[in-house]
Amino acid sequence: MKSLGVIETRGLVAAIQAVDAACKAASVTCISYRKVGSGLVSVCFEGEISAIHTAIERGVAVASATDTQVHSLVIARPEPAVVEALSNLKGHPPRATMPVTIQTKAVTEEPSPQTDKRDAKPVAEAKNPNVEEKMPNIKKGKRHD
Repeated sequence: MKSLGVIETRGLVAAIQAVDAACKAASVTCISYRKVGSGLVSVCFEGEISAIHTAIERGVAVASATDTQVHSLVIARPEPAVVEALSNLKGHPPRATMPVTIQTKAVTEEPSPQTDKRDAKPVAEAKNPNVEEKMPNIKKGKRHD
């Protein structure tokens, strides 16, 4: 069963030290971080309950050497919605699926050797309708006032 651990420090440097020590002490995963405000930074971990306790203790011990205001929290079996909400913070933003468009050029037939090359018509490249021109009134080489 996954458990949740949180370390809150004053300052990003102390939070980075706490994350490093916690991840080295036990097999936990840092799932997110958040800059709360006024210099407070919260870091969330996920893992087994015994690993979370070990990691949080070590992270707090290392962070308290440089920062006197270090707080921690351990939740044994959190609601899955809580873990999902915390994993959508700055550490791991939700991934949006983006549509993939493939642009292709029109293929023209080469004039056969029997026909005259002057009869061949040039093929204009098709513009992608999804791409807008940034400033259509300003053309290359034209002066704008």
